[in-house]
Amino acid sequence: MPDETTDRAIDKSYFHGLLNVDESQKRITQRISAIQDSEQLTRFFTRYAAWNGRFANGVSALASLIGDQRDQFREEGFPRAVADRSNYIASYIFDAARDEYDDHINPIRDTHRCMAQASLISMTQFYGLGDNILDEAEPLELQQVNEAVLPGYTGLAGSAASGIGRVFSGIGFHLGSELLADREFSIIDEYLRSQHNELVQHLMRSTVQLAGGAHRCYAWVGVHSGHGGGVEAEHFDYALEGAHAALKYLVDADLDGRREEAMDCLAQGFLAFERNHAAFFSIGE
Repeated sequence: MPDETTDRAIDKSYFHGLLNVDESQKRITQRISAIQDSEQLTRFFTRYAAWNGRFANGVSALASLIGDQRDQFREEGFPRAVADRSNYIASYIFDAARDEYDDHINPIRDTHRCMAQASLISMTQFYGLGDNILDEAEPLELQQVNEAVLPGYTGLAGSAASGIGRVFSGIGFHLGSELLADREFSIIDEYLRSQHNELVQHLMRSTVQLAGGAHRCYAWVGVHSGHGGGVEAEHFDYALEGAHAALKYLVDADLDGRREEAMDCLAQGFLAFERNHAAFFSIGE
C-alpha cells in the first residue's frame, strides 16, 4: 500500500476541492429539467449514450498506456526483470474496463454499450417514436465532446510535457469521470423515477434482443446509479488505489520535481474531464 504522505495527498476530498461539486450537479439537474416531451427525452438519452460509449475505449487505452511504462514504475529491492510494476498499476484502471465490456450480472456477454442501446430501443418503442431519433446524425457540439474523450484518457487533453505526465493526466481524467458519474447517474435515475415512472417500469420489465442476446433495458441506468449498486463509486476507489500505486512506484519520484509534475498532471487531467462534462451538459435540445 502507498505511504501515508501519498494517502493524504490524494483522496476524494482532494478532488472535491478542485471543483464545485454542487455546480456540477446543478448543471445536470438544469439540463434534464429542460426536457419537455418524449422526443426530447429520447434525444437526450441517445446523446448521453453516445458520450458514455466512448469511456470504455478510453479506459482500455489508459490501462495500455500505463502498462507500457515499465521503466517508469519500479519497486526498489528487486532485480530489473522482476521490478516493474506498471501492469500492477494498470490493473486498477482496467477494473473499470472489465465492467464496461461485460457486466457479469447477465449470463450473456453484456457490455454497458449494449445496455445503453437496449434502453434506447425500448424507450422508442414505449413512446412509439420509430427510428428517426436513433438515426439522427450527432450534432457538431456532441461530436466535439466525444472526440475529446480519448485524448483525455491518454493524457493529451492537458499540457503534460512527458510520458509520465500523460499517464498521470489520464489517471486524473479517469478519476474525474468516475467521481462525477457516480452522482450523475443517481440524479438521472431520481429524475426518471419521479417524472417518468411509467417509462421506468416499462424499461425494468423489458429486454431487447441485440448482439446475440437479451439485454435488460433499465440495467444501464440501474447499475450506474447509487440505487442500483453504484459501480462508478467502486471504479473511483480502484482508480484512486491506482494513483496511489503510481506515485509509490514512480522511479526517482523525489528527483527533479517528478512527484510534483505527476500531482500537477493528475489535477490537470481531472479538470479536463470536468470541462468535458460541462460541455456535454451544455448541449441543448
